[in-house]
Amino acid sequence: MKKWMSAVCVLMAVLFMTGCGKDKSFNPSVSSLYIEKNGEITQAIVESFAQEYYSLDEFSAMVQKEVDVYNQKLGETKITVESTEVKDSVMYLKLHYADADTYRLYNEEYLFVGSVEDALSEGLSFNMIFRDADYEGEYTAADVTENKSETVAVAKEEGVIQLEKPVKYVSSNVEILDAHTVEVMPIEAEDEYAYIIY
Repeated sequence: MKKWMSAVCVLMAVLFMTGCGKDKSFNPSVSSLYIEKNGEITQAIVESFAQEYYSLDEFSAMVQKEVDVYNQKLGETKITVESTEVKDSVMYLKLHYADADTYRLYNEEYLFVGSVEDALSEGLSFNMIFRDADYEGEYTAADVTENKSETVAVAKEEGVIQLEKPVKYVSSNVEILDAHTVEVMPIEAEDEYAYIIY
């Protein structure tokens, strides 16, 4: 996690409220990720905002500077600040990432988004039990990897993930909240990952 975010986390408590938007009206009330069909990612950070420590302008400038420095190192714009606002002492920050690799490197949190075929090529194991979106049955690795062109998101960190496309299968450490939204449960094992196929 980046320096500015670590500082914010010391001063703010995460809000554990439920609720999420649909499609591009991504306005969640809890920190979340939104994965688009093209693999681009929007990260929403929702935190209580302690105005005695920062003004919104100061905080926004700090975030923008961090993002600008990172983009300069890459030599191209891979991250943009979509919005920063405070409502009723709650801060809503949205960062947009060109792809999962950019998100992973910037946040130092594992995230893969790509085809099932690409995931298998990278050595990701689907050797676990999966459930479908209707919770009507259990499926094996062979079942969920049969269509190699389907998209899979593989995460390590707990939290809410919203998808532009509807969910098809999830691993047992993922809860389906609605047709487009899941929650990754806490993961303790070093070699365990959460899989969302859509």
